[in-house]
Amino acid sequence: MKRALLILACCLLVATIAGIKWFSGLMVEGLTVPGEVPGEIGVYKEMGGARPLSIAEVSRVPETAFAVREDCCEFSTPQGPIWLRFKVTNDSTLPLFNKTKTHFFTEIVNPFIPKITYYQLSDANVLRDSFATGSKGYTFCQRPDTNSRNFRFPLTLAPDSSAQVFIRIESDVPLHLRILFFEQGERIGHQQWIVDILMTIFLVFCTLFLVLSGILIAVSREYFNWYYFFYILVTTLFILAHLGWGFKYVWPEYPALQHILPMALNTLRVVLGIQFFRYYFDLPRTAPRFDRFVRGSVLALFATLFFQIIAQTFGDFQWVLYPFFVFLMLFCVTMLVWVLYEMLFKRRTRFSFLFLVVGLNFVGVAATTVQYLGVSPAFFDATADLLTGFGIANTFFLPPFVIAAFFMEMVLVFYFSVSRFLRLIEKNQRAELRIARAKEEGLSALVVGTENERKRLARELHDGACVNLAAINMKMDVLREHLAESPDLAERVRDIADDLDATYREVRGISHDLMSKALEKTGLPTALEELAVRARQAQPGLDVQIFSNYPLEEIGGLGKIHLYRIVQELLGNVLKHAKAQHVNIQLLENEGNLLLTVEDDGQGFDPKTIESDGIGLSNIRTRAEVLRAKMHLESAPGKGMFVSIEIPKEENVGRGMIGRHSKSS
Repeated sequence: MKRALLILACCLLVATIAGIKWFSGLMVEGLTVPGEVPGEIGVYKEMGGARPLSIAEVSRVPETAFAVREDCCEFSTPQGPIWLRFKVTNDSTLPLFNKTKTHFFTEIVNPFIPKITYYQLSDANVLRDSFATGSKGYTFCQRPDTNSRNFRFPLTLAPDSSAQVFIRIESDVPLHLRILFFEQGERIGHQQWIVDILMTIFLVFCTLFLVLSGILIAVSREYFNWYYFFYILVTTLFILAHLGWGFKYVWPEYPALQHILPMALNTLRVVLGIQFFRYYFDLPRTAPRFDRFVRGSVLALFATLFFQIIAQTFGDFQWVLYPFFVFLMLFCVTMLVWVLYEMLFKRRTRFSFLFLVVGLNFVGVAATTVQYLGVSPAFFDATADLLTGFGIANTFFLPPFVIAAFFMEMVLVFYFSVSRFLRLIEKNQRAELRIARAKEEGLSALVVGTENERKRLARELHDGACVNLAAINMKMDVLREHLAESPDLAERVRDIADDLDATYREVRGISHDLMSKALEKTGLPTALEELAVRARQAQPGLDVQIFSNYPLEEIGGLGKIHLYRIVQELLGNVLKHAKAQHVNIQLLENEGNLLLTVEDDGQGFDPKTIESDGIGLSNIRTRAEVLRAKMHLESAPGKGMFVSIEIPKEENVGRGMIGRHSKSS
């Protein structure tokens, strides 16, 4: 069933892409394409090695010698200079022209053309204007129009006049370019405004994604996600450099960087993406063989980057271009095949997300590759057609499909990263809950064990030591009667008997402290009253008051033991340290919970100067933790002490702490 769903998902992905292509074609059908050249574009190729032709010679070449091309032109590695030719007439009957429009732009969309020469001739083949520029040997400032990242040439045309445009291109690498024609006001106004908005949205989104991703990585501490963080950063820089923004704003005086940096950034972004892929899916552990292949590919990509730099330095760039892109394409195909295999045959459904991400990345790599190799990327023009349908000229050298794929990839990865982070939080919370429960169970077991040991010691003292001491005391009474004729000896025996009686009472008191019989037989209220009586006896003049409006009979066996011990410990502290005259003990019902308060008017203390177990507070806190209670203590020198412990009822029902106890308890 899962395999069928995965196959269906793949089919839906393909159908979605095909649907976008069909819909984009439907939108542009019958529309005027923004920036479309008003006429046919002719292409003439010079023979390599021959003497370069002048503009005068080319202008005399018959029109039939020029092959007709669309506005998109692809060339494999040219064997010589290429001439492009088209004719423009300022015909006021056409939408692009009217009598007020006399200034136009010819724009060539490819910021990497090494050398380009622009000529404008009249109908009589008289040279009106010419410009020489390019991305190799020419700085950005040497362009005729430095307001555009593309090559843009101004053209002035009076109403009802014509001009011929010739463009000579020299390149030692494959070429892909588009020629656009605009009225100047339209290009620098409406069209530029739209492009600026689109690029601003893209940059703001990338920046926001990087900030949120950085915060997410810092919080989750999954540091391998930094690979994807830098992948997004480098990919953003690659897109900007590929569109020509780097040459315009960053390195305008260093044209050599215009060729090497986009390639270097492309290589680096692929390496970072691969590293993220490796660690996100833990390939070193789950697929060690495939991981070795991936690591080898990373080394190969770094090697190609080195060769690209060497090739660009010595000018022969082509020999490393083809192997690099062929290897990159094969690697992407291998990744897609492996992911599909894991999805379909090993049923790793979580890889469906990876398939989408790798698929989108493959689209970007494929589109970039065919551009560099001069092959038509017509399939990737779907997004460009959508732009055309909305009246936006495609002035982006990098296919908009690639930018859109990168955008979707970011959204997907961020979504799954957040989902993974939330799962980690949930997992950690469950682990913390298990640890807390284990700690609580350990504390409960410790307290129960302590209580059982107290009971055992109380029985041993009561049934053993107390009985023996009572028997010895009786024997001493008999011995004292027989020694009536010897007063001195009788007095000494009487002293021994008094010591035995005191020891008997002390052991009996210890036995009672270890386990109150009243608590076991008559319940918590009676046991607490007994504690108050014993406190008054231990410190004559001490006023101990107990008040309760809570149904103490609902407190279970363990709960009543903990409460008894807490009150016993606090009263013991009052007797030992407080020198108090009054003690108030209250057991109150507070919104269904049990609130225990103990307050005295003794000498008080500074809680900051008292160690946690200095006055028995450690035992009290331990029992409060077992009851999941909140403990609050207030005291100051000369101000007495106030302790409140709020025990939640709902959390203790069913745990044997609070709830209607059985008769056996």
